[in-house]
Parts: sequence; C-alpha cells; structure tokens
Amino acid sequence: MRDAYARALAADDPAAAYALLSPELRAATSKEAFTARWKTQAAERAAAKAALDTLPPALKAPVRGGETLHEGAVLSWAQVGDGYQVVSGLPDLPDLSTPAGAIRAFVLAVRRADLDALSALLADDLSSRLRDDWNRRADLLEQLLKQPGAIEYTPGMERAILRYEPGRALTLEQTPQGWRIVALQ
Repeated sequence: MRDAYARALAADDPAAAYALLSPELRAATSKEAFTARWKTQAAERAAAKAALDTLPPALKAPVRGGETLHEGAVLSWAQVGDGYQVVSGLPDLPDLSTPAGAIRAFVLAVRRADLDALSALLADDLSSRLRDDWNRRADLLEQLLKQPGAIEYTPGMERAILRYEPGRALTLEQTPQGWRIVALQ
C-alpha cells in the first residue's frame, strides 16, 4: 500500500492515489473532489514524497501488523490478503485470530449465556445438569488451552481440532473473518 502510494506521489497520479482509498472513503469522496484537493495540496505531497525518499532502511520493509491507540482502546491489526483487518481490541469483538482465541471467546460466551429462559422450559433436575455440564466443559476447555500442543492442526493449517473428552471435540476452520467453530461434539 505504501509503495503504491509512493508511486502515485512520484507520478503525480491522483487517480492511482484515489484507487488506494477504502471503499467507504471512495463512497464519501468523489474522484473529482479528491483530484481537486490533490491539486491544491502540492506542498503536502512534496513533503510526503521527500519523507518516503529519505525513509531509513529499517523502516522500508512493509508493516504486516501492529497496534494503534484509538480513543483509549488498543487495536491490534494485521495484513489479511491485500488489505488490513482489526483482529482484536474492539469492544465486544472476539479475538478470532487464532483457534485458541476463538475457543476462549466461545467459552466466555457460554459463561455469559442467560440460561434462565431455557431453565423455564426444563425440569429443575435437567436444568441443573445442563448448567453443570456446560460449566464443566468450559472449565475443561480452559484447562486444555493452557497445555502446549492441545490444539491439533490439519496439514494445510486450514482446520484446528481441540479434543476435550473421548469422542468429543471442537473443530475450527480458518475463514477470512478469522477462526470459526464449525463442529461441536
């Protein structure tokens, strides 16, 4: 992205720079308005080009991820394909960047679940057993996540499996949005 912007600056090409904007910014700013602003900001563009031309060698490598501070929240982001994606730090956004993060988010959701509506439909004994079973499973999953190697990966790293009891496992799959649970046995 930075190299593409540097090329747009060097060629004085507002169309190439406009193409680098996010879809949201392109929707909010017409190409004509962007081009007009580009022409009025020659001094800023020259300064940006000079800064890029004198970039220290240690900073020339592309940045594939990092953290930024936004209104007190630390957002972790990473390059995903040709773009960048926030992978953690947004309020109530589960960390799906790893299978362990996705499983922790699942356990947290289970622990936060309001089972009162379900309990109203079940006999007291069954409701109690269900609650105890989910709490036991959540405890077991949390314990297993502390053990190195507990999560198994398929050869292509597209799936992950956490076996937590004989015949029971969580299976996760890597998606563009992060790791998702695709099977719960």
